[in-house]
Amino acid sequence: MMQLRNFTEETVRAFLDRLYPTTDICQCEICRLDVTAIMLNGFKPHYVVTEVGALYAQLEGDFDPQYKVDLMSSMAQAVKLVKERPRHDQFPPAE
Repeated sequence: MMQLRNFTEETVRAFLDRLYPTTDICQCEICRLDVTAIMLNGFKPHYVVTEVGALYAQLEGDFDPQYKVDLMSSMAQAVKLVKERPRHDQFPPAE
């Protein structure tokens, strides 16, 4: 079954899965989601529908060193922003 996918979102989430735990920022879900949202707002969405489209998008990103630099830079900026103004205390604790 075909499904609409935002390859940019998948790439950013996979990138954060690898590197977010190595940062010195709060590891709670709220802070992580804030970093993810900030990063995604800085990148153009790249939608795919087929597996072939996903493979092309992945190959394009894998062979573009500037894209990796852009991801690192975006993550550093997002982590800095969230560290300066964390929002996790604004929400009631989950039960």
